[in-house]
Amino acid sequence: MRLLSLNLEDFRNVANASLTFTGDRVFFLGPNGQGKTNLLEAIGLAGSLRSFRKSGMDGLVREGQSRSQSFYRFLDDNGDEREVFLSFRSKGEKILEVDGERINRLGEHLGQFPAVTLSSRDFRLIREGPADRRKWLDLLLSSSSLEYFNHLQGYTRALRERNALLKREATDGELLAFEQSLATHAVRLYSLRLSAIPEISKSLTRSYLSLTDESEKAGLAYDPDLSLDSTEKYLQKLADERPRDRIMGSTRKGPHRDDFLFRLQNRDARTYASEGQQRGLVLALRLAEFSYLRQALGRIPLLLADDVLGELDHLRKANFRKLLPPEAQVFATGTAYPSENESAIWETFQVAEGTFTLA
Repeated sequence: MRLLSLNLEDFRNVANASLTFTGDRVFFLGPNGQGKTNLLEAIGLAGSLRSFRKSGMDGLVREGQSRSQSFYRFLDDNGDEREVFLSFRSKGEKILEVDGERINRLGEHLGQFPAVTLSSRDFRLIREGPADRRKWLDLLLSSSSLEYFNHLQGYTRALRERNALLKREATDGELLAFEQSLATHAVRLYSLRLSAIPEISKSLTRSYLSLTDESEKAGLAYDPDLSLDSTEKYLQKLADERPRDRIMGSTRKGPHRDDFLFRLQNRDARTYASEGQQRGLVLALRLAEFSYLRQALGRIPLLLADDVLGELDHLRKANFRKLLPPEAQVFATGTAYPSENESAIWETFQVAEGTFTLA
């Protein structure tokens, strides 16, 4: 998958921009706060309709305007051109069209234009709570499996309904009606996560060893809230937990409480790994994500690196380049090139106050 061109209108601080990309290594160069990350964000939105930034979808429309518009031209791995139109309105409404046809269901779109984003915020996946890790895993598996996406949507709806019933002190019979659906989706989510995480872990192990040239073994460990072998088992657990759930007004047990852990030498990387090792782990995770999507979708994702390549030490930087498939299109940002004498390998755009000029 390659991005051929991008037109932006009233997107964050970008009033109007028209960019054409001819290379496989594209660098957005300029001081902080000028719009480099905004451009990467716009590219990533084409595939997931989600922002990688902490602020999320807030402020996508340029101040004082009613809507933003983005138009993309992609070249897929079969050599066919694809067009994506994406518009966000200040009140939250969005319009998505692919090849001129309106797309209303996110599940129909996820995985069509995959991208993997590396950012300095990736540290949160190791250091912070399980919510960010679940969000990352759910997006990855939803992008690679419509079955997973549908079960996640079904589970989320049933969970929301059960929690609402708990708050209004509904009867056991009313709760059971939604618990049947909740259990069906929960067991399948557990099974799909149970099979996917070891595959992702194998790829992370290989990437970490190649990145660091160290002998320490890295990996991921699934840490489910419950082992869900059958719907009957989860239904019984929900029934047992009803008294406490009624007090709390929420469902306390299930896949929405799952986690996965980063391991280094079979120890918890949150406490055992140094900052440099943690940096290598999250970078290896993103490379594992790239490999997983490529294999599951049969498409080569774009790689978006937001001001992170310059943070790597010389060894990790050199090894990272070796690990990149030559056919992967990479978009990177920075206040300077990742290393000296590197300008020749990048198609460079100078960025200043929301404008982009080919250097």
